[in-house]
Amino acid sequence: MVVAATPAPCPNPWFPMEEGLALTYRAGRSSELVLTTKDVVPAPDGTVKATLAVSLKGRSGQTDLTCDATGVRTGLGGLEGTLLSASGMDVQVVNAEGAAVPAPSVMVPGGTWKNSLSVKLQPPAKKGGLRPTIATTFDKEATVLGEEEITVQGGTFKALKIKNITTARASRPGSEGRSMESLMWFAPDVGIIKLTTDGETNLELLKVDRPKAKVQPAALKGGAKKKAGATKG
Repeated sequence: MVVAATPAPCPNPWFPMEEGLALTYRAGRSSELVLTTKDVVPAPDGTVKATLAVSLKGRSGQTDLTCDATGVRTGLGGLEGTLLSASGMDVQVVNAEGAAVPAPSVMVPGGTWKNSLSVKLQPPAKKGGLRPTIATTFDKEATVLGEEEITVQGGTFKALKIKNITTARASRPGSEGRSMESLMWFAPDVGIIKLTTDGETNLELLKVDRPKAKVQPAALKGGAKKKAGATKG
């Protein structure tokens, strides 16, 4: 009996750390968010390290990326910390546990994982203004609901649909948390293509730029398919 080899955890197809890969999103109603991967360095032990550059509303920053057997981690504790930082908030990560995107073996229908992020936030500096420090913890539970074909402005993809339950609470004993449900769609060799909360789209993929032309197996064939899908209600 031949046993199929377990896919290597890195590179992780659900968070590709590809040199020069740039993903452009519409964030909120009209802002443009660009995530660019650079300085990718594979290690002999199979891990991969890189830098994720973030640009949003004319602001820019960057965070470390690490892919290992547990998944992909970011220096800012995942998407939440990255977006907070790019919004202009000063973000100090107090503690981050769990992967932002787990290993491929978990990213299957029925797969579940948890991660948490504790941060201290300060609003942007303004002349003469106060800058209170807000200590917050985000606890997230994610479940892979299944596969789904989905159309966004950047194309039509076969994607994994993920349900997140995120609880935000003040970082002090006894504080009550507030939970929120969101949905995310991940396409292989691309990553996040859409994020919604309460039916409202918070993030939508607009385009994928790669330094070298390559076939994207996640996308369905041709521009005709893309246009046809885009006309559906």
